[in-house]
Amino acid sequence: IGALVVGGSDFAGGYAARRTSPFRVTVWVQAASLAGLIVGGFFVAAPAVRTTDIVAGLVGGAAATFSFAALYRAFSEGQISLLAPTAAISSGVLPVFVGLVRGESISIVNWVGVIVAFAAITLVSQSKAKLGEPDHTEPRAFVLAAIAGAGFALFFLALAETSDNAGLWPLIISRLVSVPIVVVIAIALTGNVSVPTSVRPALYVAGVAEALANVCALYAFQRGPLAVAAVISALFPVSTVLLARLVLDERLRREQWIGVGLALLAVPLVAVP
Repeated sequence: IGALVVGGSDFAGGYAARRTSPFRVTVWVQAASLAGLIVGGFFVAAPAVRTTDIVAGLVGGAAATFSFAALYRAFSEGQISLLAPTAAISSGVLPVFVGLVRGESISIVNWVGVIVAFAAITLVSQSKAKLGEPDHTEPRAFVLAAIAGAGFALFFLALAETSDNAGLWPLIISRLVSVPIVVVIAIALTGNVSVPTSVRPALYVAGVAEALANVCALYAFQRGPLAVAAVISALFPVSTVLLARLVLDERLRREQWIGVGLALLAVPLVAVP
């Protein structure tokens, strides 16, 4: 659920970043996310917040700040349906490796799901666009997407260190860190944080959706094997790619549709106990 929701959030933010500064977009999305998390915090008990939870929130907030700025900048420069899977692969590989190093036990069926999920991400990212064609995406945009994915991986690893008893505080702390940082960056680079009125509804939706997705990710990384949670979270390009097709008319090739189907197959496979 979280992966599909955050995919929609990323699309909305990336779409808005084509009309204004990606840094300003990040400010608004992160601020809306913080507001949503604060509201949610009133309904989720937090009996014991540890120092580790606070540190994880600080680290996760710093990582998320630069990840979203890099992702929205990438989306503003290239084809969203290609760049989202690039970020996904980058965000999924590191947590899987860390989970294996920790000796996490994963069933054969789960491993099949992990492999199918990576195959899905790879297929969804296929393109034959050439330099100068409308769908061509510059290498710089792919690098930015990969950097964003690495930052998301660090955010996921931070969430995995938190306790169930911390409630939503690790996420709230992460946003209390990220919002001031990205405000300073946006003002330094663009002069202000204002965005056109026409894109604000999309940014509100993106922020609230991002908050909901992070809550889902928090519970997933606290309770499930790191490798499985990471791969499932990396399936967010499915909704991003589909929205890019519906809203921006970015064409999907047969291989990409197969990737979408494999992604849907991977979810129940990795969810098997």
